[in-house]
Amino acid sequence: MSAGIFKGDLIKNNVFLVIPSWGKLLGYPTLGTYANHHVVKISEDVVVFFGGMERLVHTPKGLVYYLLGLGYYYTKFEIQTGRYITDGRLLTGLMLSDFVYDRLATSRNLTLQNDPDVVIAEDVVKVPIDLSLKPSSKQTFIQGTLMRNLFIPYKDVILDFMGKIKDPSTFKIRKTNHMFLATHWDYFNTILISDAMNEKLKMKYLEPTAGLNPISLRLYRFLIEHFSDADIQKINENINVLKNVYSTIEFDPMHLYSLIEQANIWLKIKIPNVPLHQGPNFDTKQKKEIILQSGNKYIDVVVNWPQSFKRQSKKNLEEAAHVVQDRLYQPKDIKKEGIKLDPKREHFEPRFLERPTVKIKQLPPIPMNNIIDILSILKTIVEEDYDIRSIGKAFAIGRDYIKSMVLHQNFLWNMSKLANIYQRAPLNKGMSSKEKYELLEKIDSWIDLNK
Repeated sequence: MSAGIFKGDLIKNNVFLVIPSWGKLLGYPTLGTYANHHVVKISEDVVVFFGGMERLVHTPKGLVYYLLGLGYYYTKFEIQTGRYITDGRLLTGLMLSDFVYDRLATSRNLTLQNDPDVVIAEDVVKVPIDLSLKPSSKQTFIQGTLMRNLFIPYKDVILDFMGKIKDPSTFKIRKTNHMFLATHWDYFNTILISDAMNEKLKMKYLEPTAGLNPISLRLYRFLIEHFSDADIQKINENINVLKNVYSTIEFDPMHLYSLIEQANIWLKIKIPNVPLHQGPNFDTKQKKEIILQSGNKYIDVVVNWPQSFKRQSKKNLEEAAHVVQDRLYQPKDIKKEGIKLDPKREHFEPRFLERPTVKIKQLPPIPMNNIIDILSILKTIVEEDYDIRSIGKAFAIGRDYIKSMVLHQNFLWNMSKLANIYQRAPLNKGMSSKEKYELLEKIDSWIDLNK
């Protein structure tokens, strides 16, 4: 073990945690960049996490709190006024320095409920998956409070995350290794990943996104310092179980509290004997809330925000970005230099999102009797830049052929959805490079399922 590092117990803790605004929590350190363009405004930057394990590590710089499981960093932003883009990164861990954890734990409470296990505050919402020990009246109150403060305002983000979890290609630890959203003193406001990540996934994951500093490959340092090989194996097994549970449970998207209810049922089956953590009952108000069980022993200690990580308002950050944008793209300066704007580029759009004009080509024959052959020819059609309508038609034909062989294939719904979308696309338009890349990844995952 490295000098000055003490690792606490690896604690099982099935918890649902949401940070409504990552930027607000950290004091808006950056707007970030996306596709080689500066972000000028962030409207959403939400962190959603289904935790399964946690650990507290003592380091020479301070305490580091880990929450491990299935997570998602979601952001909606602009790289030009009025043009919104959404992006996100999957996570397997939150790595919070003590001053960030303590800011969460001292965040202003938004409700009158006084249950130490359930935190509904300005900067964080935390609820145990298992609420079975609560009286029914308290469960009803918690349910209503969560609906108002979490499930209604962040419904779209949570459903988007659930869609990501259900994707068969996600959270495959052997391919992705771990992905930690970090506020460590040396790696503040970034995601740490491992160089062991699958090369294709790594190149895509490393692309910058809004609200974060550049993503770093230095995760390995913390894995070897803060976890043993046996720890990593336990964490990986836990993530695999969480993936299995959350990707298969059925819940009512109009009543998202059912997500917690169903998760509790299945987690008790898949991970029996998880201790029911309860916050201590205090006679007087403590300095901070209990966000993670490992923070119990430091309930009366609050670490101040360091001067080195200067906080600012979102308004000041975005106004500074708009000033730079105005200076770079000043219409009067363009006229003086006699530069004519390309009318096709008058409304800026990143080139990887543009749909090029393509020639109409006759589709090749679609195989009828083998799923791999059908998916392979669909992949070839996408790679060879057919127009979108033809791609949609090919997907519809392929879907029908697969249906005639097996009715239970879990990607048929996705094929139907894409076929409908693509067949309504403008005539003579091909796929943007981003669409093409993402669709090829989908088809690869379908092929992997049928090998």
